Amino acid sequence: MPIQASDLQRLLQEPSGTAREEIAEKIAKGYASGEFNAAEKHIATEIFRLLLNDIEVKVRKMLSTQLASSMDAPHDIILTLARDIAEVALPVLEQSYVLSEDDLIAITQSTQDAMLMSAIARRDTVSRELSEVLLKKSNTVVIETLLKNKSATIDAKNLNEVYSSCGDNSSILDLMVKRGGLPVTLAEKLFVAVSDEMKKILTQQYKLSLQVADDTTKDVRELATLGLLDADMRTMDIAKLVNQLYQQGRLTLSIIIRSLCLGDMRFFEHAMAKLADVPVTNAQILVLDTADGFASLYKTSCLPMELYPATRYLLKIVLEETSYGRFQRTDFRQRLASRLAQDDAARKIEYMDYLLTLIQNNAREPATA
Repeated sequence: MPIQASDLQRLLQEPSGTAREEIAEKIAKGYASGEFNAAEKHIATEIFRLLLNDIEVKVRKMLSTQLASSMDAPHDIILTLARDIAEVALPVLEQSYVLSEDDLIAITQSTQDAMLMSAIARRDTVSRELSEVLLKKSNTVVIETLLKNKSATIDAKNLNEVYSSCGDNSSILDLMVKRGGLPVTLAEKLFVAVSDEMKKILTQQYKLSLQVADDTTKDVRELATLGLLDADMRTMDIAKLVNQLYQQGRLTLSIIIRSLCLGDMRFFEHAMAKLADVPVTNAQILVLDTADGFASLYKTSCLPMELYPATRYLLKIVLEETSYGRFQRTDFRQRLASRLAQDDAARKIEYMDYLLTLIQNNAREPATA
């Protein structure tokens, strides 16, 4: 469809927004389909620049819709449309490849509009850098949109931050599971937090070790075991129980952390001594030295080293709140939770969110479990 310079005059003089929309649509379609020669493309771009200032939203929206798929639309025109109101901006934000990475990052950083950010999150390609900027907005709708887009690149660091900040949002956790491509350590954390249906997906996708599944299904058993302990229980009986658990393969990381969460230093000391194969008296001395002493004991116990900082931090709080194991306050768990929240431990200490999952599972009274 050839166009003439007279089309400019028609658009300027046409009082009806609907008529301008129809004229502009024909021109934009011809431009986007590659029908125009060089001279006609020049005229069309001048028309587009006039339309950017049209008072009718539907005219600007039509222009955005028609040019969103054009690979050679002028950058200044597309960028102006992208910075227009949401109704106009959405098509080019979601589809246009004329917009650069820097353009999209700048637009994201300058807005709080979930519709605009979600349009960017739906793009065919979303880089790691752009995903990070979108996630930093901490908007639930945007996070969900980005997780649904499997063409978006989200690195392990940002996925872990999503888990830490949205761990109580089952919808987001489910989307993380369904998305796939998760680091195994994150998949294991999710396994503890999600529904049985999502657990099945994780097991199939990541072939999680039986130990992870066993640790989850043994929650009630471990709480019940720890519920047998009381202040009057003899040391030799605690040692016997720990030996029994060890022989049965049930002296796991989770039950050891649970004992800390319940403030039971005697069980913790006996368990660490057993795993490290040292006398209990030695373990008791090393546990009190939360720096080098406990580091040596922990390393010898062969527990996961990546969890050492979180376990050491948790031990330090428990020692302080139980007066170094001599007694346990009746409000121990409340005090522990308060300290963790006060120090923002889940965000500042790596893998603390994983250990906190075990603490949350201790919400029930052991005897009841």
